[in-house]
Amino acid sequence: MQISVESLSSVKKKINFEIPATRVASEVDKVYEEIRKHASIKGFRKGKVPKDLIKKHYHDKMADDVLKNLVNDTYFKALTDEKIYPVSYPVIDSDELKVGENFKYSATVEVFPDVDVKNYEGLTVKKEKFVLNDDVIAARLREMQENMAHLEPAEAGAAAKTGDFVTFDFKGSIDGVLFEGGSAEDYQLELGSGRFIPGFEDQMVGMKAGDEGDLKVTFPESYGQKDLAGKDAVFAVKIKDIKVKELPELNDDFAKDFGEFETLEELKKKITEVHTQQENDRIEGDLRDRLIKVLIEKNDIEVPATLVDRQLNLMLENSKRRLATQRLTMEMMGLNDETYKAQFRSQAELQVKGSILLDAVARKESIEATDAEVDENIQQIAGQNGNAEQVTNYYRQNAQARENLTAQLKEDKAIELLLSKAKVTEVERSELDK
Repeated sequence: MQISVESLSSVKKKINFEIPATRVASEVDKVYEEIRKHASIKGFRKGKVPKDLIKKHYHDKMADDVLKNLVNDTYFKALTDEKIYPVSYPVIDSDELKVGENFKYSATVEVFPDVDVKNYEGLTVKKEKFVLNDDVIAARLREMQENMAHLEPAEAGAAAKTGDFVTFDFKGSIDGVLFEGGSAEDYQLELGSGRFIPGFEDQMVGMKAGDEGDLKVTFPESYGQKDLAGKDAVFAVKIKDIKVKELPELNDDFAKDFGEFETLEELKKKITEVHTQQENDRIEGDLRDRLIKVLIEKNDIEVPATLVDRQLNLMLENSKRRLATQRLTMEMMGLNDETYKAQFRSQAELQVKGSILLDAVARKESIEATDAEVDENIQQIAGQNGNAEQVTNYYRQNAQARENLTAQLKEDKAIELLLSKAKVTEVERSELDK
């Protein structure tokens, strides 16, 4: 058997095979014999069908089975012999199988790029300077007030205003025809929440309980449902009920409702601590991203499309889960799977490039994550999760999860090394926003 390897790019290889006619013939005979054991043709018992009839009725199955067998017998051995480590399934391209002739086929696969990372010491990167914003603390208190608020019926004859909760029926139509998903009864909506398409909620402001009317809107061009995108629609609405939100007073009694606080000042102090920690975490995450971008600029590499696709699918599922916790969907955000992937593909590609380069830095600097460090990290995760035994068992029983955690720890160590050697300048957020 002859094997040759072509490098189509830094991340794609084509393995060419030529299998001798004698081996092909032997495999054909084996497959026909196996088919014969189970073939069922009228007038013959199983295993007793003449070989000529087997060839006549099962030629296509024979060709498929022989191709599969020859590929399985040669492809995986070639990967080992040639030290090729694919990240994708092979794309097989083959000649027609003919008895008495050599059989040729090729397998094209994507592989990790062979990276020699350079210029990673002394990277210049900007870091946002932390500034405590009292407005954020006030906004958080307001949010807590909102969460503790209760709804009270509006005064008789009162017109709905932004912030009110309106219960109503609606029917949506385009060119006089109702469309699927465009109707509901007893739907409650907070005016100004932005949950409906632009213009819908604004037109409800000023309506009163018992009012009926038509709201004319236009679906955004980027709307997730293509059959509605860009279309003019009319929603017939009937207002059934209006409720206003009553907020509790900000005082010590308000703080006591949250259990561990005796005074409003104690509550404000805790909010400030949490906000400070969150902001510092965000700033560190942003610094990490900026550092990786600079590293990529110094070592731009080609990455396998397969890895980008995997990262994109992971990002998509994570986004869906985050939205679900807020009772939102991709469609409500004007996106679907296709438009999301188109919008965030470049970001996924950067993340893959960053991971590969950080792995290269870790290898070059002999950075490892020990079992003790991995176990310590698992205990930290378990402590945050609140169910230590369940988390510990998960990582004990799931080798892939532990391997992913180990890789993440190595990546974190590589980031720490780069930062220790980098030239980091703190600047105001306004400068970064430029």
